[in-house]
Order: sequence, then structure tokens, then C-alpha cells
Amino acid sequence: MMKSKLIVALAATGFAMAAGGAFAQEPTHVPWQGDFWGSLGVSGGESKFRNDCHDADVFHCDHRDSAWKAYATGQFNRNLGLEFGYTDFGKVAASGGDTKAWAANISLIAGVPIGERWDIFAKGGGIYGRTDVSADPSTLFDTGHKSGWGYTYGVGASFAITPQWAIRADWDRYNLDFVGGSKDVDMASAGVQFRF
Repeated sequence: MMKSKLIVALAATGFAMAAGGAFAQEPTHVPWQGDFWGSLGVSGGESKFRNDCHDADVFHCDHRDSAWKAYATGQFNRNLGLEFGYTDFGKVAASGGDTKAWAANISLIAGVPIGERWDIFAKGGGIYGRTDVSADPSTLFDTGHKSGWGYTYGVGASFAITPQWAIRADWDRYNLDFVGGSKDVDMASAGVQFRF
């Protein structure tokens, strides 16, 4: 819990620093302007459900699965932007059943360019997600569907191969509603980004 709070505090500090310097230096664009939207991307990687697996669990239990996401980004200026995305976290086995989840997000991105090709960034925002936990009734675990609002934050870096194409790596944490309470799902991913 302390680690999560520290990451959120660092991300918020990065946002404030980038936003303060960026707004003072460059003109600002807004989402309804044609020059705001700048890139589309898709990434694949691994999700980690932070579910309750125990060594003594009689059922097959895992935390991880393949996951993917697609997103569109826009830039208020060189350092501050907005991202809309969709993430499919895949499916894991836990407590005698299966758990699946997906989420749509809107996040604020604060980034810092390093040279001509590199960018590093932090991001945070809100999500709307859906989870589905299915298990045999005899297991006595909470099952069912749950939809609701949550939050996400993360960090990442991109490297421009050409002016239009970049590779990007991200680590994100999503807080999702599950039957029985909210839990975190982490995702590490890498993919390509097309800038137009």
C-alpha cells in the first residue's frame, strides 16, 4: 500500500512539474482542434491479476495471462497530453474458476523528451472496467459480473524509429471492481505507435 501511494505521489509531482514548465513555453492545443490528436498505438504484453493465490490452494491458481491494449493520444503541448485506451487483460484461473477483465481509460500524460528520439512519461486517470469471475458453486467463492469506475496510473518510454513510427513500453496499474471488492491488475507491455 505504501509503495502504491509513493508511485502516485511521484506521478503527481511529475505531472505538476511538466505542466508548469510546458504551459509557460508553448502554445496550447485542445481536443476539438484538428492539430490535437497525434498518434495511434497498439501494444501486447502480460497482465498480472493481484488475486488471492495460496500455496495450499487445492485449485489451480495463476496470476498472469497475455494481454493487449489499443490507444489514441493527443498533445496539449510538447509535455502534456491525453490518452484514450482500451485494455483486455486476458483470463486467469483462480479459486476453482476463471477471472476475465477489460477496461477503457482516459489518462493525463506528462512527458519529458530526451534528445531527438526518446520520451519518458508518467500517466494517471480514470477507467471504466468490467470483470467476470466464474467458478463452480461448490467452491463458495464470490462469482459474477461487475462493472464500475476505477483509476489507473503508470510510467513508460518511447523511442522514435522514424518521424512517424515509434516503439513504446509501458507499465500500468489498474484498480478494477470485482465481485467482493476492488483489486489491482498490473500490465507490462510493448508495442508500436504511429504518429500522424
